[in-house]
Amino acid sequence: MVVGVAGARHPDAPLQHAQRHGHGLLPAQQLAVAELQREGRWELEHAGLRWFLGLQSRRARPSATDPALPELHRYSVAARASVLAPNGHLCTGTPLPSRFTMPRMDAAVDASTPLYQRIAAQIEAAIASGAMRAGARLPSVRQLAQQHAVSISTAQQVYRCLENRGVAEARPKSGYFVAPRAPVLPEPLLDLRMEAPSLVNMDQVLQEFLWIVNDPLAVPSFHAQPARSLLPEAKLQALMAAVNRRHPEYASRCQMEGSAALRQEIARRAVGSGVTLRPDEIVVTNGGLEAVYLALRSVAAAGDTIVLESPTYFHLLQVIESLGMRALEIPSHPRDGISLEALELATRESGAVKACVLLPNFPNPIGSLMPVERKRALVQLMAERRITLIESDIYGELYFGEQRPPVLKSFDPEADVILCSAFTKTVAPGYRIGWVAPGRHFLKTQALKFRTSVACPMVTQEVLAQFIADGGYEHHLRRLRAALKTQMHQMVDAVARHFPMGCRMSLPQGGMMLWIELPRHVDSREVFALARLEHIGVAPGAAFSTTRRFDHFIRLQYGEPFTAQTEAAIRRLGQIVERLAKNLPSTPIAREPNATLHA
Repeated sequence: MVVGVAGARHPDAPLQHAQRHGHGLLPAQQLAVAELQREGRWELEHAGLRWFLGLQSRRARPSATDPALPELHRYSVAARASVLAPNGHLCTGTPLPSRFTMPRMDAAVDASTPLYQRIAAQIEAAIASGAMRAGARLPSVRQLAQQHAVSISTAQQVYRCLENRGVAEARPKSGYFVAPRAPVLPEPLLDLRMEAPSLVNMDQVLQEFLWIVNDPLAVPSFHAQPARSLLPEAKLQALMAAVNRRHPEYASRCQMEGSAALRQEIARRAVGSGVTLRPDEIVVTNGGLEAVYLALRSVAAAGDTIVLESPTYFHLLQVIESLGMRALEIPSHPRDGISLEALELATRESGAVKACVLLPNFPNPIGSLMPVERKRALVQLMAERRITLIESDIYGELYFGEQRPPVLKSFDPEADVILCSAFTKTVAPGYRIGWVAPGRHFLKTQALKFRTSVACPMVTQEVLAQFIADGGYEHHLRRLRAALKTQMHQMVDAVARHFPMGCRMSLPQGGMMLWIELPRHVDSREVFALARLEHIGVAPGAAFSTTRRFDHFIRLQYGEPFTAQTEAAIRRLGQIVERLAKNLPSTPIAREPNATLHA
């Protein structure tokens, strides 16, 4: 971390130089830092900073076995901030020629923690102390590597770690900066009321919503998918041309179960989610929704009861409706996912439940992430009840943390879990490529696939297989996750600033949806109707349930870069909500058909 020391001209100049210019340290601060160095717990690397602190120039190496070191590490970070920040001695920006750097703990302090995590923790602690403000420039990757005597790849790991923690953000062609800490509204309340299983009936208002989601002027977009600017279209186009040249026969043939190359890559990537699959256990589908459709048809029939988390994806409700099945909605927490307590009670009293359809990793619209222990308990509960679990992991790759969240199937490979996923939310929405691993229901699912849509286009499957095999997919995902996380914080910040008191909001750990609770008397359908007149993309909460419990909720998506136009749309949306909350008429802003919002 680069710092500039006020009054410093040369690292060998005497301490009195800074003191004459009013930049001397308080005696207590000098003593605190000197004590740490004397005890061998804090190594000061650069002569200039040692001179400034008035300490001896010798280096002291701490003992790696000292049990007090982890705690002292945290203390030393705070001590550095207290020494440098109060008197204006710590500043960020362009490094000075003398390249003063914030001192660091010796790399051997905690051998059990990877080096990049130790460096990241130190930077994070310094930022948390207030020593560096939001928006401040961080050292370049090369500078960080030089300061800590590590490789470029380790320095890159440090910044990826800081990005995942929401501490740093990358700006194209500019470098890394301290990420803004957005003000956060309280999270939505959990409504534990449950209703009896019922047939799904998407009413006319919701059908209208489903028809207008293709509004090209909507800001933010209605679609819960990444913007085109975040997708590798040029790379996929080049691969498409190459595949067509090498395999002209793909225009006249297909494989019912899907491309062998793609199924091989799907099986290989599944290991990262904690599950082992064989390529011949996978059926390629036309998107993630067909995967769930086939799974439902393979285990249930018309009139059967299907457990859904509530709120849930409106297209899933349409699938349930088209199959003539009954939906049993179980309340879902905006942070931890479906309520296991409510699920246990509901399945105990209803013996007719055939399947449970869940998205435990960042579902649309709520964006929750079910904790590992609750996932394990869920799999065990469904096994005890003999209920098939249908898991859609369509957003599982879009995590903001350091590790990919595991899928439900990973907790019991022998359990009756049908795993579904797709590439429509991560890399190629238009390809409509998904997949299902039906487990013990494979033969029935394969037959249903043939009767439903026969097969999927081979060309697009081969393009994706090549993109994954070449490493392009993983590289793309890293960039996409970083972009989505930044956009999430920007959207959260805008909503917190522009929405009225009484609103609540989720804080997702992945995915691309923001779930917002409005004051209870505000009807989200009215918000939707007014917002659509101004081409503001907002989904009414009523679209995500067969009940009326989410009539005062809305869903926003942050899959596209946050612009001044987005800021203006969120500000206007907040005004609409505020007027409705006060029972005031909301007059739409008159605009030309092709006009757009401006800040």
